[in-house]
Amino acid sequence: MLDENSIRALEEMSVEVVEVSFDDGSHEPLSVFSDYDLLLSFHDASDVDWEEVAERSALDERRGLVITQSTVLENLLGDVILQLERPGDPERRQREIDRWMIGKRLNHVESLLSSGGYLEANSSFPRESLWAAVRRRNELAHGSIIRVIGDAYPRPDGPGKTRRVEWQLVDRRTRESRLVTMAGLREDLYAAIAACTDLLRWNRNHLM
Repeated sequence: MLDENSIRALEEMSVEVVEVSFDDGSHEPLSVFSDYDLLLSFHDASDVDWEEVAERSALDERRGLVITQSTVLENLLGDVILQLERPGDPERRQREIDRWMIGKRLNHVESLLSSGGYLEANSSFPRESLWAAVRRRNELAHGSIIRVIGDAYPRPDGPGKTRRVEWQLVDRRTRESRLVTMAGLREDLYAAIAACTDLLRWNRNHLM
């Protein structure tokens, strides 16, 4: 059995953990509002379509998951750069890399592999899945989600008409648009996770 001194020593070594960040006791759901939604609400417009706001919020929330997962991939690429370069001052180099966007990091890794005598590592580098994740991340991060309501057309299965409602992701740089769906964003998230796994597996096999 522990004596009194041992118990006191254990009590002095114990550490209370206080979760400071998780301090929100409210159960009210949080939503993301677009610039359009905020303008309508700010000007107290009477035609705010709250169903539309809810749909956009759900899409934006899932889009945010994909972007966040891609940030993990960005961090992993930074680690790979440090492993390949082996700088004398890794902390300083890390601060420099922290200013790089994900595309620049991936380009630099490919440059290091092609010029550093890493023949096998270079040939097996999962560049296809990584670049696909980077491109999709950029599309989602630089796009605006808008609701598009099509013209009414006769129903093929009965009387009356129907109207197609879809959401489009419009690239703010190129103005190109494409359909965005919840199922598609789920696949984007899975693809980003797979890209991270591919990079970790490659790193374990060739750099560690």
